[in-house]
Order: sequence, then structure tokens, then C-alpha cells
Amino acid sequence: GAITPPRRLTERALVLMLVALFIWLPPIVGMFSLDGTILGLPILFVYFFVGWAILIALCAVLTSALRNAAQTERK
Repeated sequence: GAITPPRRLTERALVLMLVALFIWLPPIVGMFSLDGTILGLPILFVYFFVGWAILIALCAVLTSALRNAAQTERK
């Protein structure tokens, strides 16, 4: 039969996708389009790159959990 991931992991993947979409919406991005810098970088650049890095890290954690759940289910 088909291998289905645990429901909680599937829900977390959906929430992560929705958060990723939400944080890149123009009104949200516009809130960080400010004059000023953080460590010499414009605030908007810091927002984009830190947000991007956090999303990638969360995707890696979630992917690992999904892979482990699939391997456990196969046994």
C-alpha cells in the first residue's frame, strides 16, 4: 500500500507552506521596507534573507521527520 506520513507532520507541512506564502505578501514585506540598517545591511534585505534561511531550516527539519516516519512505517 501507499505510505502516508503521520497527520501531524502533514499538517505542519501545510502550515509551513502557508506561513511562507504569508511572509512574502507585499503588505507584510512593505512593513520591513524601512530606512535603516542592521549590521550595515538594509532592513528589507535582512528580512528576506533571514526569513529565507529560517524557512529552509524548518523545511529541512520537517523533511527529516517525514523521512524518519516513512522509514519507521516500512519496518
